[in-house]
Amino acid sequence: MGGSQNDLSRVCRRLYRRQFLAAAVGAGVASASLDGCGVSRSPSSTANGGSAGPRTGGTLNISFNFTRGFDPHILQASDTSLHGMFYSTLVRANPKTYDVEPDLAAKWETPSQTEMVFTLAPNIRWQDKPPVSGRPLKVDDVIYSYQRLQTNDPKFVNKSYLAGIDKMESVDAKTLKLTLKRPDVTQLGSLTQSSMEILAPEVVDAARGNLATADFAVGTGAFVLQRSEPNVASSLVRNPTYFKPGRPYLDRVEVRAFTDVQAEWSAFLAGQIDSRWVAGQDSQKFAGGQKSEYGLQWFGDLGYMIMQAMTKKKPWDDARVTRAMRLLIDHAEAKSAWAEVWFGRGRYSECFAAGTADTWDLSDDDYGRQLEWKQPKDDAVKEALALLSAAGFTKANPLRFTLSGLNSDYQQAAPQLAQAQFKRLSQGVVNPELRVYESATWTKVREAGDFEYLISGHTSGGSDPDTYFSSTHQTGGGRNYGKMSDLQLDQMIARQRTIFDGQERKKAVRDIVLYMIDHSPYGVFIDRYILSATQAKVHQFPAEGPTNKFGSYYEDIWLA
Repeated sequence: MGGSQNDLSRVCRRLYRRQFLAAAVGAGVASASLDGCGVSRSPSSTANGGSAGPRTGGTLNISFNFTRGFDPHILQASDTSLHGMFYSTLVRANPKTYDVEPDLAAKWETPSQTEMVFTLAPNIRWQDKPPVSGRPLKVDDVIYSYQRLQTNDPKFVNKSYLAGIDKMESVDAKTLKLTLKRPDVTQLGSLTQSSMEILAPEVVDAARGNLATADFAVGTGAFVLQRSEPNVASSLVRNPTYFKPGRPYLDRVEVRAFTDVQAEWSAFLAGQIDSRWVAGQDSQKFAGGQKSEYGLQWFGDLGYMIMQAMTKKKPWDDARVTRAMRLLIDHAEAKSAWAEVWFGRGRYSECFAAGTADTWDLSDDDYGRQLEWKQPKDDAVKEALALLSAAGFTKANPLRFTLSGLNSDYQQAAPQLAQAQFKRLSQGVVNPELRVYESATWTKVREAGDFEYLISGHTSGGSDPDTYFSSTHQTGGGRNYGKMSDLQLDQMIARQRTIFDGQERKKAVRDIVLYMIDHSPYGVFIDRYILSATQAKVHQFPAEGPTNKFGSYYEDIWLA
């Protein structure tokens, strides 16, 4: 798409569709904001599709477990997504369209392909908790947070999202200028990641860098976190000094922690919590029979089950071995025996979650013609065994290794299924031992690279292909836990960031996917679609699952 001032009405209609913004940067569009669009951000429809005006007050009851602290800069998106209730980002992604929308920044300008100028909204204050105690937000707070995210310490796993920024400047009290190292169509969208949330330097200093408790969760968001007990419950109340007039509508949000998925589902059916994703094969029946009783929304999740080999350890530095392992995965069985059982629907992919794959990826039919996904598996198995034999692994000398994953419900079921496939399809040439970890330990194991082969839940936190490429598949990416490095792939990834024409960029992304199918030591076990359900009284609830959560949009939720 081209961009000009005459395109403003189209921008308003599309609420800053990301691809338009990218093209607008290339064409020198002066600004993009909601100013002058005549677009109301007040809720006008319910989760069930009816019309009603918003009401204020009431308590929303949801489920989540704040077990990993409150430092978004060192956590992945599945751990930080609900932090948006109390923290804010410069810009945010619409939960239905993933279009870029204002948050702390009321508007932004793109004077050139390497310049981005953001104007902060008026009257933004930190929440009235020490040590900031309600002081105004400064541009320097944003710069502090972004520079902290860029820290070279390995625990800052989200630094790749800001790797393209060369310089940050406080133009004046309300204006931030970012200068990019080179033209980059993806940078604006990267700023919407929940991991890009803005922190107050005084709070980080007071916590000595360890934002472990609710006392140190101090943001500029719609709700104030009053208390949080891991594995028990958390409570949030309306922020009386929130900078968006009239928001939030709710008085409180009560958060219960569940360690058992069936107990959580039973609590939803009993009306004790107001939202829940519908598990597995029940989702098809539930979607057909409960339309009037609940608000129901199908969506492609932003989380997926990734496979990563630790390429710095033998024999995983041998491309023949990693290729063979991928060929021994039966993705069709993964779809029917895992995705459909646990979530209801599945989708093939090489490197994306379903929420991104629907727009950018090959189709299931396209994947079905690739050797790895082709049914029956005979040809893939024959090729895998030949590769393993060439690498020195046979029935007499099997490949023995530890297959690692997380020990919770659907997370554990995926590596268990893969273990069975490896043993069965390899006819004894591959013999993995399964090891699963509890959540906190698993995070440390991945970050330290202390594994041989993993199959685990994973997310880039975004919907643009580059969030997957840069975080997980590019050399040095913060979530590239297996340390893969492919110079040609790095060059292809860098090039697609510079393509401002949407169709041309899609072709470049497709070329990357096809290259990765043949060369990457990583892959996707299977993607998932999820049915999100809410109680009928809840309006404007964004579709959510175990990974997709849009805390910043809780400001728009209201109860009938």
